[in-house]
Amino acid sequence: MSAVKFAAVSPHPPIIVREVGRGRERETQATIAALEQLAADIGLHRPETVLLMATHGPLNPGAFFLLTAPFAEGDFSRWGAPQVRLRFQTDRELANAIAEQAERSGLPLDTAERWDSGLDWSCTVPLYYLRRGMGDARLVAMNISFLPPRDHFEFGRAVRRAIDAKGQRTVIVASADLSHRLSPDGPYGFHPSGPEFDRRIQDAVARWDVQSIIEMDLEFREAAGDDAVPSLSFLMGVLDGLRVRPRILSYEGPFGVGYMVAAIDILEEAEDVLAQAEAVARAEEAEPDPLAAAAPSPSPLLLRQAQDELRVESASHPLVRLASDAVEVYIRERRVLQPGPAFRPGGGLPLLAGCFVSIKMTDGTLRGCIGSVDPVCRTLAQEVVRNAIDAASRDPRFSPVTPHELADLVFSVDVLAPPEPVESLDRLDPRLYGIIVQCGPRRGLLLPDIDGVHSAEQQVAIAMSKALIEPDEAISLWRFTVTRLT
Repeated sequence: MSAVKFAAVSPHPPIIVREVGRGRERETQATIAALEQLAADIGLHRPETVLLMATHGPLNPGAFFLLTAPFAEGDFSRWGAPQVRLRFQTDRELANAIAEQAERSGLPLDTAERWDSGLDWSCTVPLYYLRRGMGDARLVAMNISFLPPRDHFEFGRAVRRAIDAKGQRTVIVASADLSHRLSPDGPYGFHPSGPEFDRRIQDAVARWDVQSIIEMDLEFREAAGDDAVPSLSFLMGVLDGLRVRPRILSYEGPFGVGYMVAAIDILEEAEDVLAQAEAVARAEEAEPDPLAAAAPSPSPLLLRQAQDELRVESASHPLVRLASDAVEVYIRERRVLQPGPAFRPGGGLPLLAGCFVSIKMTDGTLRGCIGSVDPVCRTLAQEVVRNAIDAASRDPRFSPVTPHELADLVFSVDVLAPPEPVESLDRLDPRLYGIIVQCGPRRGLLLPDIDGVHSAEQQVAIAMSKALIEPDEAISLWRFTVTRLT
């Protein structure tokens, strides 16, 4: 099993940093919301090391670059915000292992204890947001070369060997802006290759089509103003041979440059996780948990929740109570609630599944809804916690929930069955089935039994609109059932 636990693609425009943008960052709200979600995803994987492949750092056209200093530092002085400084301890052991693997593989690598005058913006911009999920993780900072994409792919494979040999839980981040030629007011003006390049990149990442990335025509890339293929090729090399599930979290190009945020879940251990969870469940049913007597006393917050009869009555299912508890703990204490190994969803629910958490006000007004079609976390309980926190704090349609609103929130949890493809609308029923529509990397989802949705045509039209799919575009269609818990 690989030590690589999660991977991500992040853009790096300094304007999205609040102290730099000074209000203009609001034009990239989708990107910011996606990066905040990415930070939360990273935190769930408890990384010991974060490895970042940059694009604007020390550059030797014929060799990759690796920082070997004990600390990595950078600020935003160049962008008028010198007060924003970042500093990370580096993973020198992994850096040394990478250098050894590169030498063994005959791959050119420069190492140095200095990153020019400090980490550049292709490092500091992603880290400005992602550091919130890094915890105490150490950093390995690298930079691309002018070598072909296939060499970047092979270098990624060598880095993976070093990571697996060291065995530290590692998250990989590829820093990448897409085309710089999306509009006449962009950095290099407009070229028709720009929008096409961004479409191809999104499609290739969504399908995890390695060949489309590493074999992309160089003249086409240059015409489009490419700043993505080398670092993406490296990322795909690191993940070579692993089962992955890519998720495009956002894409926009408000300043003539394409910004894509993507999460890549590693599914290599999914079957083992499920088997372990089932084994724990069988063992705990057979005998009491010997650690139960030593469990810590519940916090005053949870005691208050247990005494709140109205909230318990409105959240009677254990998973709904868990969603409510997770949001309250996060909003009041900025802490992620960790359901213990003895937590049981009950009711014949699976131990591993995708789910959606919906939050409404007591008058029925929607306050947030976030979910996952396929499971991302190790257990359904952890999936509920993750999505509940995201629904309360990262739904881009709403401002984050505040402490004074907590008493007026009503939760529900939809546990999803695996989606199945359908060929025609006559196999849909909006009361019974949720739907997923997809066109390339754009995907829209609508849960079943939604107020005001009475026909399959209406259901599909809403899902297409959510995904920004035009009515005349061809789509793929899936349906799924849910177990709705209130």
